[in-house]
Amino acid sequence: MTRIWYNKSFSFVYAAINLIKQQDNSQEFYLFASHTQAHARALLVADEAYIEPSGLTGQAYVEWCLAFCRQHSVDVFVVGKEAQTIATHEQAFLAIGTRLLLVADAKTLVLMEDKAQFAAQLPIEVAILPETITVTTASEFQQAYQTLRSVYRRVAVKPAISVFGLGFREIDEQRSCLQHILKGDEYIISLEELQLAMSKQPTFGNLLVMEFLDGDEWSVDCLADKGQLWAAVQRRKAMKEKGVPSQYIDNNPDVALMCQRLTQHLNLSGQFNIQFREGQNGIRLLEINARPSGGMAMACLSGVNLPYMALKGFINGYETLPTPQIKTGIYVGEVSTAIVITH
Repeated sequence: MTRIWYNKSFSFVYAAINLIKQQDNSQEFYLFASHTQAHARALLVADEAYIEPSGLTGQAYVEWCLAFCRQHSVDVFVVGKEAQTIATHEQAFLAIGTRLLLVADAKTLVLMEDKAQFAAQLPIEVAILPETITVTTASEFQQAYQTLRSVYRRVAVKPAISVFGLGFREIDEQRSCLQHILKGDEYIISLEELQLAMSKQPTFGNLLVMEFLDGDEWSVDCLADKGQLWAAVQRRKAMKEKGVPSQYIDNNPDVALMCQRLTQHLNLSGQFNIQFREGQNGIRLLEINARPSGGMAMACLSGVNLPYMALKGFINGYETLPTPQIKTGIYVGEVSTAIVITH
């Protein structure tokens, strides 16, 4: 029995452990999960659950992880929290018999997190990003906005470093802040309000000013080994349609090619998520997340159990896996389910 540990990470771990258990009929894997919060959902489904000490970062957290792996004889550590730091200590983990399942090396993980740096180094022949200008002052913003607005119907901003799209805003030239509040707009900011806020700060952190992409979105749940893409499930979201939320398992050739090239260019492994959206000049890359997505379980309804195959491929070799048969052309969705967290 192979002992697998998921440390503190995002909400996908709950779905990942459930999916692994659904297919692990021979009980090949024994699954540990840990988190700083006692009510984290992943702790409910793991074979063994542990509370991590809160506040540990950097080298102190690495030492705690090494001690955890030694104490519990962990064979494979699926790294979540502090992945960049832990990646630089891979040899220390190998010395105690623990293999690290990481999406990329430390340098690449840092690059993927900073969208400004990533955009600056990405060759256009690998994937096309929305036209973007990085600014740190009000005057730089004004120039960038005018440049982009002369070409594109709509312009947006977002911070260079964020998760879940936090901080993203479409810029509105017509309506006021109060009008947006009354209408319930979540991701829109008035140009006047944004300019006023910037005028009160001489400089600010890297802000990306970019063309606004108003078409459909693709969230692609990927599995790869050392730059070779093994599976990529495209979930297409019709952004302009209203009604009951659903996603379409798609097979767009342009999206597929960009996923393949990005995986090879960055030498990615394990599970990760790539997001694209269509704009007035075609499909553009939004970002790459060095982790599974929150919607991964929907992707697995296509017939490919991504977290289970990630473990099988990493441990036994991807050459031992069957060729993935992805069922496209189906609509998928999620429903919330009530659970008891404590007795």
